[in-house]
Amino acid sequence: MNKILVLLATTILLTACSIPEKSADIEEQSQMETETDIEKNNVEKKEVDEKQVETIGEDDANDGDMYIKAGILTVGIPSVYNDEGNFAKKHTMTEYMKMAEEQGIVRFAMDDFPVRAIVSDDQKVTNITNFADAYIDITNNVAYQIDKSEIPSVYKLFLSAQPEDLIGTPASDYRTWEEATNLERGIMQIVILTAPLLNDIGYIIENEEWDHPVLNNVQNDFFTLGSPTVLLPAPQSVTDMVMYDNMMMISSLWERIGRFENIEENKEEFIEVYQKLRSETNNLFARINYVLTQ
Repeated sequence: MNKILVLLATTILLTACSIPEKSADIEEQSQMETETDIEKNNVEKKEVDEKQVETIGEDDANDGDMYIKAGILTVGIPSVYNDEGNFAKKHTMTEYMKMAEEQGIVRFAMDDFPVRAIVSDDQKVTNITNFADAYIDITNNVAYQIDKSEIPSVYKLFLSAQPEDLIGTPASDYRTWEEATNLERGIMQIVILTAPLLNDIGYIIENEEWDHPVLNNVQNDFFTLGSPTVLLPAPQSVTDMVMYDNMMMISSLWERIGRFENIEENKEEFIEVYQKLRSETNNLFARINYVLTQ
């Protein structure tokens, strides 16, 4: 049941959100320039049977349940720190380069201290690096990770949302989930996990329910997700570098959504940021399609 609801929520995300006419139209601005010219292609929209959609706010009696369900699902992980307060695992740059040469993609499981310190050979620079395939909050010791049983359906969902010039591309032309980089996997997971929150905000905007209790909960989640202590999976390929920059921009939008105050008084600006975030999230379907074919 959870799998069905997650995929349905993401399909809803792909559907254009109805915004009150008095809100300003936002011109989409691309943040990426690649040889594939990703930003010039639109994600194929999916039709949704509205009878199947479980919308929030149908009646006040459900508000309590709605509030509980509004949070992003996370998975608890061991602390990244040891008893002395230092990172439990660290490597020199030389050691890391050797691992990368031997493994291709360096990846550690959640119970194997995936957040590690990489120290320059002269010991002057230390980079804190996430070698997992999901976003990790090193303050609260949680990972933004979907259930393993949902991975095949999520992967197929992204491949089915082909941009115009990739329509008809067979699955064999894409790298598999196992071959995907940590960052690519992390992006697919975070899109699934944040889609319900974006839909909640869309409902609140459309119905102008600025005092809805779910809004505060959603803002808290986005503020935390946009925090510097939530680490993206480290880029480990040429295309990863471009995707990483794009996800850092999206992280800044999460943080902006989360810190809005007096939203009703500043609703035009709030709607603008929301629409930008929703548009950039939808664009990730096309971007993932492109990078998985390279």
